[in-house]
Amino acid sequence: MSLSNLSSNNTSHCSLDCIDNINGSIDEPVEDGDTALHLTCLYGYLPCVQLLLERGANLEAKDEDGAVPLHDACAGGFVEIVQLLLNRASNSGCLKRMLDSVDAEGDTPLHHAARGEHAEVIQLLLANGASPTKTNTYGKIPQELAEPETEAWRVFEAAASAQTTQ
Repeated sequence: MSLSNLSSNNTSHCSLDCIDNINGSIDEPVEDGDTALHLTCLYGYLPCVQLLLERGANLEAKDEDGAVPLHDACAGGFVEIVQLLLNRASNSGCLKRMLDSVDAEGDTPLHHAARGEHAEVIQLLLANGASPTKTNTYGKIPQELAEPETEAWRVFEAAASAQTTQ
């Protein structure tokens, strides 16, 4: 069994024994380029994400669309996983690269969080330096992907107001 297959299994049970006895690299991609870390972030398997990171999984691994695991965690609105990934960035350069990374649509992790209306994730990304003004391939900034007058939209409005008062 490959590590990527283990992480896409419909169970959140992940143990050190499984990871230690798996064949292949911890960053071995499956057909679409996702690594085990991408998949566990996508499905919100916090214990597996923690174990993969402890074993050295690459935070900046890109899938075939250019997305890093942070994109997947943000799309799912998994606040604890997003926080863990941000905390595990080895330095400010790694953190900036993760926050600024774009997928094939030009979307950053903040775009993914906005599209999913994940207000807590949006707050966390903005607090860590994500750019609310970066446009995607279609010329959209993250706030434009959130529905107007929702909590997610209000987080962007509050951040914009805070910027203008500084």
